[in-house]
Amino acid sequence: MRNLYKSLMITGGAVLALAVVFVTLLLQPSPRALQGQTAQGIVFTSAEPVEISSVSVQNATGTYRFYFEGDGYVLDDIPAAIADLNVFIDFMINAGRLSAIRQVAYDLGAPAATVEIEFFDGRFFRLDIGEREPISGDYYVTADHFPGVYLMAPSMAEPFLRPKTQVISPTVTPPLMVTSPLSAIRDVTFTGGPLAKPVTIQAVSGGSEDVRLAALSFGAATHIVRESGVYQLDQTYGIEILGSLFGIQALDVELYNLSEVELAALGFDDPWMLVEFDAVNGVNAQIQRHALRVVRRGEDSFYAALEGSGAVFRIGRLPFMDIRYDRLPVRWFLTPMLMDVSAVTVEGAGKRYRFDIDSADARNPVISFEETVLDTQLFRSFFRLITSAAHDGTYLGALERPGEGQLLSITYEYAAIGKEADVLALYPGGVRRAHVFVNGVGEFAMKDLFVERVLEGCEHLLAELPIEENW
Repeated sequence: MRNLYKSLMITGGAVLALAVVFVTLLLQPSPRALQGQTAQGIVFTSAEPVEISSVSVQNATGTYRFYFEGDGYVLDDIPAAIADLNVFIDFMINAGRLSAIRQVAYDLGAPAATVEIEFFDGRFFRLDIGEREPISGDYYVTADHFPGVYLMAPSMAEPFLRPKTQVISPTVTPPLMVTSPLSAIRDVTFTGGPLAKPVTIQAVSGGSEDVRLAALSFGAATHIVRESGVYQLDQTYGIEILGSLFGIQALDVELYNLSEVELAALGFDDPWMLVEFDAVNGVNAQIQRHALRVVRRGEDSFYAALEGSGAVFRIGRLPFMDIRYDRLPVRWFLTPMLMDVSAVTVEGAGKRYRFDIDSADARNPVISFEETVLDTQLFRSFFRLITSAAHDGTYLGALERPGEGQLLSITYEYAAIGKEADVLALYPGGVRRAHVFVNGVGEFAMKDLFVERVLEGCEHLLAELPIEENW
């Protein structure tokens, strides 16, 4: 019996500890029956999988060998980092417990696959697999020490008919281990694909001081979006896009063990799309950086390579490949919390209104205009109005800011040190529309009735009259 600390090795001596794999193997039922006839059929091998020192296979796909060396198993030339441990476990269990259904009168002929199994105690076993029996679908086989030809179940024979790449994990990126991709993603940048410019999404929780300050513009934002400007992420669309980055399943393994030069020859030095993301994917997990490069093969067919794996997978179309920048921001432009704002200045129609905010008592802020204290509840109504500024759903691309003709501007100043003021500016934008610029960046429009409501709201606030919040 070998020790439980065995590991899976890759060629070159790099070791990935897999004691849990061998604990799993040893927890399997351990048949010790002698070879021969049993109630279940004819037993060829009856061994624990960790008693196997090597399995060599020759079939239509080529020749390969899985073998034990040093403190672990070498899976031919397949790196441990891309191995599917569950498939490897099943393969070893199957090799240790081979059996036939019954003996038949048949001439096997040239085998479709030859399997040679060596054990640590010096035993050797050879299995030849022929064609399928046309009615049952079982395979004709011959085995060492068993004269004649036998039928073997497909589930037992077919692992030896498959290529060695069967033990490569089809999972291109790690599966999501938390309830939401928004909880896992820290920073992600999408470059290429349908995007004209790179787009970055950043998590506020656990983010840098720069991200925290930027998020003050949006109150309780979980993530912000950066391209030309800065916006709050629409969570519904964000979950759709970010969720598709996790647990990507390959349709096929194309190549592996490739160098960067070989990957470059396939177009991965200048991919159709690049997605770089940091994730904390699990409770108490460490942050991990991933870079997924995608090369387009056809309309719905792509090659993907995860940085560091050296493997190329064929994958289908996924939501992140059709990412739309215009759907990433929420509709509302600036939605700070009143407690974070130290002053609001409104300018329009030749008038200027500055409202100073003292939030020493966050529940009862003191609002003043030219040293006159205003009604707090009325100001809350006004604040809801100005922070309701939202686009009409049409992305206009990068707008050139006019030099004159401004209809309205709203400036938010903040109490936090280092947080620069936010400026929402509106300019004529067609029939009953206004082009909106947030901190100088214009990409959307909104109804120009908003201008009238805000200027009216300023006057009603000073006159202590009800404020119409709808526009």
